[in-house]
Amino acid sequence: MRIRWSFFLAIPFGPLIALAAFLFLFHLQLGVPTLASRWSFELAQKKRAAAQAIKEPKLIIVAGSSGLFGISAEEIHRATGFPTVNFGLHAALGGHYILQMARKEMRAGDTVLLAFEYELYESGNLIADGMNETFLDYVLSRDPEYVRALPMRQYAKLVLSTPGSRIKLGLRNAFGRQSNLAAPAIGVYSSANISPLGDQLGAVRELRPVQYESRIDISHSLASGFSSAAPGFPVIREFCTWARNNGVRVLATFPNVAYKPEYDRPAAQKAPAQIRAFFESMGVPVLGDARESILPVEDFFDTCHHLLQPSSIERTRRLLVHLAPYLKVKPAGRKSGLN
Repeated sequence: MRIRWSFFLAIPFGPLIALAAFLFLFHLQLGVPTLASRWSFELAQKKRAAAQAIKEPKLIIVAGSSGLFGISAEEIHRATGFPTVNFGLHAALGGHYILQMARKEMRAGDTVLLAFEYELYESGNLIADGMNETFLDYVLSRDPEYVRALPMRQYAKLVLSTPGSRIKLGLRNAFGRQSNLAAPAIGVYSSANISPLGDQLGAVRELRPVQYESRIDISHSLASGFSSAAPGFPVIREFCTWARNNGVRVLATFPNVAYKPEYDRPAAQKAPAQIRAFFESMGVPVLGDARESILPVEDFFDTCHHLLQPSSIERTRRLLVHLAPYLKVKPAGRKSGLN
């Protein structure tokens, strides 16, 4: 039997050709919007616009959706007169990426209130520590500059972690095959329900899902505590160092979470103690006590972190007892820019 030379050439070059084709298709769909990423993207855009509209020193609340739904920038501003922006985003984007986005809107003289969910302390740089579908879809569809600027090793990991089905979706959208991309969003999860200061509106009892209690899960990070190698802590430490070097004051507090009996056990005291010790080791004040933010299930809208709008006002007023003293005197002076 005669064997062609093309057979032997295909052995080394076939995989390379396949990889080149995959990379070509990957880049062809990079930056193409998806429906799943729209809410998170529009949310971030409104937060950025709110922050950029304030020209004086401001308070920026940085969190996942527990801050979005649970701390009212409007109430803080009303009570203290201090310019405030709620920069709560989708927690699935990870602490590293949320801090990176928020950092772009900070100026010397600003104050940051970190109110991360317990889960975000176990979420570092998602590309290094394990990507989720929401994060992957968001950066591919809404932040191509972030993808292109990644170090080669992280870029390669992201590319190889992208499933073929996600490439197919991006290509379908690139060529106009998904007709509902421009359809207006409806329900609470619409950017139309974000206030001028970044607060979530519309999470009222009348619109709460009938079986809302079944959606309120336990926070295993709170119930069990963190491991000594939780990857979120180095990410936050790096941010606090950056903030100190650039004239940004950092405060921290505990996230809102729906009560579960497991939180009464001794093991549930570990995570709050770890958080307090971590921030105090850097000289960052920790506002309030973890028990103050563990609230009855009936105060929540549809997840263990999403408070009803009236409950978020009450939660904020309790937080203000600890926060207001730091906002009495506005930070003086600001540099021309940040590093």
